[in-house]
Amino acid sequence: MNSPVAHWGTREWRKNQDELVRDPQRPQAFPLKCPMDLMGRIRVRLDAEDGNLVAYGFGGQRIVVPAKSVGEVHTVSSFRTGGLRHGPALLVLDNDRRILLRASGRWETYGEINAVCRAAKVRTPTHLVTTLKPRSGGRTRGRQAPRGTTHIPRFGKAPGYRKLRTRPRWTTLRVLAQGVLFLLTISLGVFVGVLPGVALPEWTGAVRTLTGIAGAVLGAAGGIWLGAAVSHVLADAARWAVISWVARTPAPAGRFFARRRERSGAWRTAANLGLLALMLALVGWGPGVGIASLVHGARDSALVAELRAKGATTQGLLIDQQQTSTGSNGGSTVTGVPTLSYLGWQTTDPAIGGRPLPLNASDPAGTKDPETIVYLPSNPVVAAARQQITGSVWHGAPTANLITGGLFTLALAPLLWLLARRIGPRRWRRARDLVEDLA
Repeated sequence: MNSPVAHWGTREWRKNQDELVRDPQRPQAFPLKCPMDLMGRIRVRLDAEDGNLVAYGFGGQRIVVPAKSVGEVHTVSSFRTGGLRHGPALLVLDNDRRILLRASGRWETYGEINAVCRAAKVRTPTHLVTTLKPRSGGRTRGRQAPRGTTHIPRFGKAPGYRKLRTRPRWTTLRVLAQGVLFLLTISLGVFVGVLPGVALPEWTGAVRTLTGIAGAVLGAAGGIWLGAAVSHVLADAARWAVISWVARTPAPAGRFFARRRERSGAWRTAANLGLLALMLALVGWGPGVGIASLVHGARDSALVAELRAKGATTQGLLIDQQQTSTGSNGGSTVTGVPTLSYLGWQTTDPAIGGRPLPLNASDPAGTKDPETIVYLPSNPVVAAARQQITGSVWHGAPTANLITGGLFTLALAPLLWLLARRIGPRRWRRARDLVEDLA
């Protein structure tokens, strides 16, 4: 036996379609975006009933404006009441140009308001355009008009002024709840995204930083998607609960929690832009980091090979040679530079393997660590600590950067193929035609 709510959504959809169909005998006007309640019913409209203007809003609101009290009907993109500025709205004024009825939203659609006013036998509605008011003796020149010259119509409120509820009363609470939900999901996504980067050892260098940045960005995107998904599920659950309560029987869950197959154009565009940004990032972190690491490693290999083949050994110290730099604001910055001191020579410790020898963390300026120094007798300033040249120069950050740079370079081909498939030849043709039209 079918549930009494099995076709509830279909009936409500047909009812809304019937309301949107123009009936010369019963004209109605709706805002550009037709607000609906949880049961999918249109709640905001303007009718002509018994020769009067009748406005319907959320919460069962019904406002009757007698035709004889109506002086003018306007749609505005912005207006003022007192010292406050308001956005787009439908305004019904009395004979003294005071507001009797205010309905927020954009109503200038398809001449519907004109039909309603004609049926109620009130004056033809007009749209008040915001203009630029020239100074006395001057002329307005569009975008070059001086600031503060925007002319916005100002109205007072008539006795019996009413404001139509064009949004549910719980809209503010819903927006706040959605904001908190998205904040939580984005924070959770960023936290989970940076965990792989934090888990990598410090010697991975730029790879650790890259992994953390990429993880945070992907985690934020995942948090936005998760927030939207949870928001949709909660909205579907609210609709299911309301309709089940009205029908006094559980509604079929499949009609409310079915998989959403429709895809928003905004989400598709955002995904394409994200893929394009990822591809550009991979170009920098793939070939860019890989080639830089390869050059760095080759340079280190040449230095290590020369010191191993021709170097002499002596005892020395690792000290801190402080350097002072002056910024653009006049302030001075002191930087500690690891320096090798031996045989009366001082030379900056080379960053073999991606980093020089570390200074004393608690007292960098007081660092005096004994080291065995290997130097070239023919050029004593070319030197390094023996511990730096005994192992492979490819350990640490250069190795990791080179490996990930190669992997990212290989990932460019499938990513480019995926982006081309998502855009498709039809969209390429549209983009080409648009460029040709602009040219």
